[in-house]
Amino acid sequence: MISSFKELVDSVKGRVKKTIAVAMAEGEDVLKAISHAYDEGLADAVLVGNRSKMIEIADECDIDLSHYDIINTDSESQAVVRSIQMVREHLADTLMKGVCSTATLLKGVLDKEHGIRTGKLLSHVSAFELEFYPKLLFMSDGGMNIMPNTEEKIAIIHNAVNTVRTFGIQKPKVALITAIEKVNYQAMPCTVDAAIIAKMAERGQITDCIVDGPLALDNAISKKACEIKGINSPIGGEADILVMPDIETGNVFYKTLNFFTKCRVAGLVIGAQVPIVVTSRADSDESKFHSIAFAMQAS
Repeated sequence: MISSFKELVDSVKGRVKKTIAVAMAEGEDVLKAISHAYDEGLADAVLVGNRSKMIEIADECDIDLSHYDIINTDSESQAVVRSIQMVREHLADTLMKGVCSTATLLKGVLDKEHGIRTGKLLSHVSAFELEFYPKLLFMSDGGMNIMPNTEEKIAIIHNAVNTVRTFGIQKPKVALITAIEKVNYQAMPCTVDAAIIAKMAERGQITDCIVDGPLALDNAISKKACEIKGINSPIGGEADILVMPDIETGNVFYKTLNFFTKCRVAGLVIGAQVPIVVTSRADSDESKFHSIAFAMQAS
């Protein structure tokens, strides 16, 4: 089981090197992450975007671009279309957002004629390495689905579980996060969703994982909190995956950990033909590097 980002990087190093297509690669953190991934033997890359800007940034940061194919484009939309085309033509194994907007990238991904959609729901899966938690903690969805309904939450679970299983966790523990651990059908409909989904999992309608909810965050990650509150849960204090009730909760959780703790973080969009590296523009080159490793492991 992979329980740290170091173990993740080591796992990817032992694999056949894959290629990542980077849409609008002319960003300092992007090029640093790509260079780091290349030096570590994790991935090759095709850099798509403004060639002159890439060269300017590379010169300033002492990055060697001679290792990569560079496809020059004149606009954001052209860079996105060409990067996706690389994946469609099997010239790249994964896709990465550079400095293009997430909206433009996903519009291209979901294009019915030229995109790489599969018919599955797209969802964002984050991985966190935390000082206080004994294993990697995964969270979904803090970047894609604004207010998912019950059916969409089940799809989010499937995407996250399939991704986490590539880390050697055969039966991930999934916690359905709400503000409280009891059903409040009048004021908190997300607690009803959680109870329904947990019951479906109990009856075998959701497989390859253990699901429980509603659970408050402390119940999901702290055995002591469960003991104090008298909560008996198969997840109690040992969650692998946190499924958030909406994008606001997930996004605030992601950014709170990223900016207020010393955690390491990585993020992918799952559900397309290939994993897509999608990080916040404010994320560091280290986060982008770990996201590349995440994509290589999940692909």
